[in-house]
Amino acid sequence: MSTFAVFGMTADVALAEARKTVKTTKPSGKAGCPLELTLAEWNQAVEQQAAKIMAGEKVKQLSQMFDAPQYALQFMELARKTGKCRDLRIRAKCEITDAEGEPVINRKTKMPKVGWTDYFPLPGRGAA
Repeated sequence: MSTFAVFGMTADVALAEARKTVKTTKPSGKAGCPLELTLAEWNQAVEQQAAKIMAGEKVKQLSQMFDAPQYALQFMELARKTGKCRDLRIRAKCEITDAEGEPVINRKTKMPKVGWTDYFPLPGRGAA
């Protein structure tokens, strides 16, 4: 049985990621003596980093895992209504297959590899 989740990027997630990555100091030119950023400078740096993240291509898992794709579709609709977002897509966690449709086998465990793949509903079935 597959599980489904929504992947993409929203402004809130980009801002949270920027807050984690932007440092509170900057190099001063002297070894071992960094300059502390003021709150206004740090906030500006966070906003710039968040804009850079939103302009990029990286996506993250935005939702918890769902049992059915229609619940993921509902989550996507809500995410679109709440704010700025990009590249929203539903992915299913299932066996990874090669070009011929054969499962990719993990050399160490000898079991099929499991990972996230884009979910495309069949015409006339499921969410669309």
